[in-house]
Amino acid sequence: MNDVTLAESTGPGDTLSTQDWIDAARRMLIRDGVGALKVDRLARECNVTRGGFYWRFKSRDDLLAKLLEEWRRVNTSPMLEVIRGPGTPAQRLRDAAELWIREEEFDPMFDTAVRAWAATSAKAAAVVKEVDDIRIQAFQDLFGEAGYSEVEALVRARILYFHQVGYYTLGLNESTERRHDLFEHYYRALTGLDWDQTHPSASSGRSAD
Repeated sequence: MNDVTLAESTGPGDTLSTQDWIDAARRMLIRDGVGALKVDRLARECNVTRGGFYWRFKSRDDLLAKLLEEWRRVNTSPMLEVIRGPGTPAQRLRDAAELWIREEEFDPMFDTAVRAWAATSAKAAAVVKEVDDIRIQAFQDLFGEAGYSEVEALVRARILYFHQVGYYTLGLNESTERRHDLFEHYYRALTGLDWDQTHPSASSGRSAD
């Protein structure tokens, strides 16, 4: 996404910035789905004219493309920063799980809404596939650092990631306290790592390569 565009001041006859429109579109997508995301409806909800929309976007498709980029930025960049950041693999995996539990840097409802959108849009599906591959590769690299073989690192990365996507898709809606209570148990089951160790635990039946 073009940062200059997001930083633009409001234009003639428009009280909303580009980011304001994207934020409103994001809320509507989460609440009502992409089929409801129409220019007229969005303008009415924002209490501005259609002209204000077209001051910021070439078309509805332009807005949708920017919304997908917003999803990529908001829900992927913080995750990659944690996975590729400092600390042992075990620490970074715990930090990634904590990011999911906090639901501050990562918005699960946005993620679920975009995946529902991808079920009806080839363009959205292509972006989701690309982002999923990037996320899984990051986890695979992390498991590789932890001592797993390339194949097992891939499988564990997929299991961990698919588990988390499925958790949100099923809408379990557990409290933060309950998720923290189960955190350590999920961590051992999904990663095969001891809570305070870098390498695969003895219980996983493997040792570091």
